[in-house]
Amino acid sequence: MIHGEDDPLIPPDNGRQTAAALFEARLMMIPAMGHNLPPRVWPEVLDAVVEVTSLTATA
Repeated sequence: MIHGEDDPLIPPDNGRQTAAALFEARLMMIPAMGHNLPPRVWPEVLDAVVEVTSLTATA
């Protein structure tokens, strides 16, 4: 899961609770990000997506 720490639409605690409720969920909290995906975080998010998809590809 990817969640902005400054999300005005979905409070960050809701993201934390959702991640805690999902089996093997990973949560990426991004500082100073709201309810969008600004270009400055694309590399970090892409790295996380590649990491997670590589785990599922070998499972």
